[in-house]
Amino acid sequence: MKHALLIPALLCTALAAGAALAHGDEGDRKARHEQWCKDNPAKCEELKARHAKFCKENPETCKQRKAARGERQKWCEANAAECQKLKDERMARHEKMRQACKDNPAKCEQMRKERRERRQDRSDAFCDKNPEKCDGLDEDPDD
Repeated sequence: MKHALLIPALLCTALAAGAALAHGDEGDRKARHEQWCKDNPAKCEELKARHAKFCKENPETCKQRKAARGERQKWCEANAAECQKLKDERMARHEKMRQACKDNPAKCEQMRKERRERRQDRSDAFCDKNPEKCDGLDEDPDD
């Protein structure tokens, strides 16, 4: 598996970033995160370890993401109303999707599986064309 760790890490990062942007300011996000870690210490440590491992294996990706988060935060500070509107729209879409998954879990799981496969195919194609932009392990971690 060329990027066995990349897909889960990207998914976790996207979900975490979406949740962070969807709720209040930085202080609120940190407080919620700290409370979640108190409530789920094992999961919290696992996520921290996975993130550290991912960043160790993909330093350029982590550096780019951190810079993008900083730019997004500055944009949101300068465009608070528009940023809030986007957050509210994103939350509405997420709630609609959560309800659809609750109503039909089998269809939702099938869609997730297809999305993961498409994402993997796109990632492999991109890395084949742009090997200098892809970092991380190129070999199967199970070897």
